[in-house]
Amino acid sequence: MLRSWLETAADDAALAWLDDRIAKVESGDESALYLGFGLAPRKVGKLPLELSSLQLDLAREARSGWNPSTWNIGQAARTLLLLAIPSDDPGPYFARLEKLFNAAELQESVALFQALPILPHPELLVDRAVDGLRTNVKFIFSAIAHNNPFPEEYFSEAAWNQMVLKALFIGAELDPMIGIDRRVNPTLAEMLIDYAHERRAAKRPIPVELWRMVGPFADETALEDMTAILADGTELEKQAIALALAASATDEADEILRTQPQLAAQIDQGKITWSGICAAAYAN
Repeated sequence: MLRSWLETAADDAALAWLDDRIAKVESGDESALYLGFGLAPRKVGKLPLELSSLQLDLAREARSGWNPSTWNIGQAARTLLLLAIPSDDPGPYFARLEKLFNAAELQESVALFQALPILPHPELLVDRAVDGLRTNVKFIFSAIAHNNPFPEEYFSEAAWNQMVLKALFIGAELDPMIGIDRRVNPTLAEMLIDYAHERRAAKRPIPVELWRMVGPFADETALEDMTAILADGTELEKQAIALALAASATDEADEILRTQPQLAAQIDQGKITWSGICAAAYAN
């Protein structure tokens, strides 16, 4: 599939170079892998793949949750080289990937982490992905956390929670995280409730997407803060609070939301969504 996408995006000479490298990597040629991985964008280009809706649907059919909508040609070529690494023996396969990770510059790291969901032996790559979240470089963080089913499927609860917290700290979006609503949990909500309460007490802004994780587990402290923000927050903050209240199963949350009938009606009509709130929050 990846190879066919490149046929309309790269010229014949570039494809011939890539096919030659793939064949050499498949035969176990390590120098072809390491040199080819570095050279791929220069040989095939860096233009966006610009996949159609049909191609993205086929990608999701081939690998549940896989979303290469933001990939470029060079990243696709690099992924083809990764997929060509002989993988029957996990040891040498993992050693070659580790060598690439250890030597990777920024764009190479992005390509490696983006490829995680379609690489063999994913269980070997969990620690590398978790370690990758230590970065403060948004491009690398987003390659792991956004449009990537790997964290939802392989991260422990602690690792998942750390990823969400890191996103809030570095100003990265939560909405593109696959499984963001399925992986909500009381431990994460408790940490975020404390974080939000401290920031409100210090009169510091609270990331609006935070309330998405809090809503299903909102306790007395959270409901107190949410009520206050509904009274004097920005319109976007009020929308986020209303959505969070709608996700709560408590009578107290329902009672608070009933004080905002217009927001409740907009939620029922689908006019307020977390995707819309995320887009508005990061518009500038």
